[in-house]
Amino acid sequence: MFRCFGRRPAFTLVELLVVITIIGILIAMLLPAVQAAREAARRAKCSNKMKQIVLAMHQYHESYKMFPLNHGGNQQMSTSGNGRSWMMCILPFIEQEALWERINLTQPLSNGNNTLASRTVVPTFLCPTDDSPGLMGNRALDNGSVYASGQFAITNYKAVAGGNWNWGDHTNVRQQGVKWRNDANGLDRGNGLICRNKDSHIRNLTIFADIKDGTSNTFALGETVPKWCTHTWWWWFHASTATCGIPLNYRKRTHDLEDPVNAVDWGRNYSFFSQHKGGANFGLCDGSVTFISDSIDITLYRQLATISGQEGVQVP
Repeated sequence: MFRCFGRRPAFTLVELLVVITIIGILIAMLLPAVQAAREAARRAKCSNKMKQIVLAMHQYHESYKMFPLNHGGNQQMSTSGNGRSWMMCILPFIEQEALWERINLTQPLSNGNNTLASRTVVPTFLCPTDDSPGLMGNRALDNGSVYASGQFAITNYKAVAGGNWNWGDHTNVRQQGVKWRNDANGLDRGNGLICRNKDSHIRNLTIFADIKDGTSNTFALGETVPKWCTHTWWWWFHASTATCGIPLNYRKRTHDLEDPVNAVDWGRNYSFFSQHKGGANFGLCDGSVTFISDSIDITLYRQLATISGQEGVQVP
């Protein structure tokens, strides 16, 4: 005996729209969580890279009894200069021995092998959150400097030059009781771990004993965004340091940094930036890494950038 079953009724248009709406709401609720999780992973990876770099600085110090050299050599602002950056010096300590071997320290940047090396992208120097291209150049005719001469490999990490500054919107920023006391030249006489050193690379050498504020309370390394500051590539001594004299994410908050004119404005951009929301990662001199909010008190921020301010402050 056969039974007859009625046809199963289909979804009505209203029911279908309700289901689609619910699915859309669930996706909308889930997407921010997924994006947040991905950014948390990228920020953690960024932190790990910074830790590798600071530990490489430690290894350099262990080998040479000082922190890496960073100086202009001769003809500092052109491709005929034979200066070196501190980032170049640590290449053997971040598993970049092959790249280091290609560099001829007695020859200028215009040397063929050195030019190729300067255009080599080093993954350790790149933050995974930043969308900047691996190479940057031809964006600024900086008074005839190297920026007019080609493409160069960028870095998202710069050494902390200090908390003093005297250009752009933040002039005459001086700090008492520190290295280069009451001096506002944060480029060549920065009171932090490593500064530009155009004047001389001898008097600004730093050793662990110079960090009198404590290695766990002193910045060594911070983040930057290359497309927002043309002075940002790992080969050059003038493009691998930044200052805390300018507030964290300052130009990011106040100006359109996608404008190439603003990217050239080093007096206001020679500072620390991040694509991470709300702040940036900083490597400390003890090898640890911490996230600093961009709402940090400016006085505290500058004090954490000095190596011998004796302010008695701690990382928040």
